[in-house]
Amino acid sequence: MSLLGAKLKNRLLRARLRGRELPQPARANLSALDHLDPRRPARSYGYAVVDLETTGMDPQQDRVVAVGAVRVVEGRVLLGDSFTELVNPGRAISVEAIKVHGITPDQVAGARPPAEVFQDFLVWLGRDVLVAHYAEFDLHFIHRTMRRLYGFPLQNLVIDTVRMCQGVVLPSDPYGIGRHRRRCTLEALAQRFGLDLAERHTALGDAFLTALVFLRMLARLEQVGPGTLRDLLRVGGLD
Repeated sequence: MSLLGAKLKNRLLRARLRGRELPQPARANLSALDHLDPRRPARSYGYAVVDLETTGMDPQQDRVVAVGAVRVVEGRVLLGDSFTELVNPGRAISVEAIKVHGITPDQVAGARPPAEVFQDFLVWLGRDVLVAHYAEFDLHFIHRTMRRLYGFPLQNLVIDTVRMCQGVVLPSDPYGIGRHRRRCTLEALAQRFGLDLAERHTALGDAFLTALVFLRMLARLEQVGPGTLRDLLRVGGLD
């Protein structure tokens, strides 16, 4: 979706919610798109790179067990500005999921419930552009929580690094076309860019790795054009 289209949907939402009392984080989220100009360099904006660990791979049935996110400002990952917390999912964690992320039921038994964690995450997120790998999966859980708490989906602009891979990396790799799921996995992109996989499959570790991959692909985008926010949306924006 173009920024113009996203702002139009946002205006319609704000008109529908006019006069309704909302908590401050929800009111603030309604203005998450106001400062964005598609003509400005993409690098000039702030990004929040997020990864969620879940009880399984079914977005309809499963729940979040961990949130990890790092902030990117002016092309740099701010290591001192991150968000990480375990979440009590209120349901069992599948054995398959535990094998991937290593989070066990006893580790989340004393954690806060999703609504409490998410409200703090929303404040931390602010107006930054959200970035995630396979963003639609993570966004499903975020939208669901937003709708339950506030009655509307997250309003931040969203960039998917898988779509960026398809639009920025694969054109220079013709043998990868048609096999983009393998070529655009986080592991494949990390190997392509020579990045360390030491903290793979932890929420914060994957968020940090995704941030580094995002910056490498943004640099490639800037090599072939002005690298505006419009350019970034063209290759990585969600519909």
